[in-house]
Amino acid sequence: MLNIFVNFYETLVFLIVLSILIIVHEWGHFITAKKLGVDVQRFAIGFGPTLFSKIYKGTEFAICLFPLGGYVKMAGDEKDECTGAKTEFYSQPPGKRALIISNGAVVNYIFAYIVLAVVFMLGHPGESTKISDILENSPAQKAGVMIGDRITGFDNKKVYGWNNFLSRLEGDSAKPINLEIIRNEQKINVQVVPDIVEKKDLLGQKVFFRELGIDNISSEVSDVVPGYPAEEAGIKAGDIVIAVDGVAVKGWKQLQKNIDESIEAKIALTIKRGEEIIEANIAPKITKIKDEKGNEKELRKIGIVPKYEFDSFRFGPIASFYYAFDELGYITKMTYKTIGKLVTGSRTARESVAGPVGIFYIIKGATKEGFAHLLFIVGIVSASLAIFNMLPVIPLDGGHLFLLGLEKLRGKPVSDKTDEVLGKIGFGLIILLAVFVFYADFLRFGIIDKILGLFVK
Repeated sequence: MLNIFVNFYETLVFLIVLSILIIVHEWGHFITAKKLGVDVQRFAIGFGPTLFSKIYKGTEFAICLFPLGGYVKMAGDEKDECTGAKTEFYSQPPGKRALIISNGAVVNYIFAYIVLAVVFMLGHPGESTKISDILENSPAQKAGVMIGDRITGFDNKKVYGWNNFLSRLEGDSAKPINLEIIRNEQKINVQVVPDIVEKKDLLGQKVFFRELGIDNISSEVSDVVPGYPAEEAGIKAGDIVIAVDGVAVKGWKQLQKNIDESIEAKIALTIKRGEEIIEANIAPKITKIKDEKGNEKELRKIGIVPKYEFDSFRFGPIASFYYAFDELGYITKMTYKTIGKLVTGSRTARESVAGPVGIFYIIKGATKEGFAHLLFIVGIVSASLAIFNMLPVIPLDGGHLFLLGLEKLRGKPVSDKTDEVLGKIGFGLIILLAVFVFYADFLRFGIIDKILGLFVK
């Protein structure tokens, strides 16, 4: 009974979040059209049969059965319906039509900014900046940084999470970095001269990076993957790996490195479980992969998951709006980078795109973490929807803006035949993308395996 209630609650939160994002987007189209004198006949949330509707000031507001979208129906927004009346969409000049079309995404983007500012006021849920590992002879060790230090500032700017800290390390400037850290509840400043290296960012793209030789993930196990060697060896959540093959480890990167470089048939792990020290010999699961140069290499996995710690980074109203702008810029940059990689084929849609099912699981996880975490996801999704909607593909808003741009350049709209062909091609592409995204979501979250399990014993 409790599980049914929890699942209902999580589904309800997902539907509320999705509906809010749709209402925000469609309201952008609606209010702009009304301000410019265009009649709006219908404002609908969802598709399919109407569940509820009410006419207010000449507009029918409706809630439909399938809540995966929405639309605003304006007078004369189809060319063959336009009579030339001043209150019709196609009677407006290209500039006004462009404003109506673009303001859905613009309002989504503004909404994302406001939401992120509120998140920073409540407490931004960022990955902890507490240092769990320092490499020998690294820039951080030479500067006197210690395990347990918590990074709170970077070159006189506040740090609000490990990813934010890493994003500031991108670049090839070798000038000293001023770190503000908390040690034993005391604030101190440390100057670190970085090593310039080339490494991959979150999207797998090679960038110059100012390496300090520190990590924030400890060697504590948060979960064990079912069916992998660690489970068979009795490893449990909460275990702390303190040595691999007799070599002491302090953080997750060092743990991974030692496992990857092991050559014996079995890996000897020394584990701390409470006050008890346990020895475990584990035969890793070996898979063969190809590196960037096409060379085959072995990947050794034992099936353990690291424990991530999160902190709440809270700021005052003015600082919150500043850092919300900073975070929104980062989200925008990463989204466009992802789209670029999808277009060039250097990253697959399965790796990069989440559909309604994926968003449901993301929101489900955020709901468990608290209101600020949920709001943060809402802000990210709202910004991503705004950016995606501006892609120059019909029937997305960006596709209609593209046609308006052509109309402005040519001095006349594209022919009805061209408009129809482009619309069909764009609609087909969107349908294909939607099908693929649903498939990728089902595959990613094991839904396909569960369905197959119903038929295959």
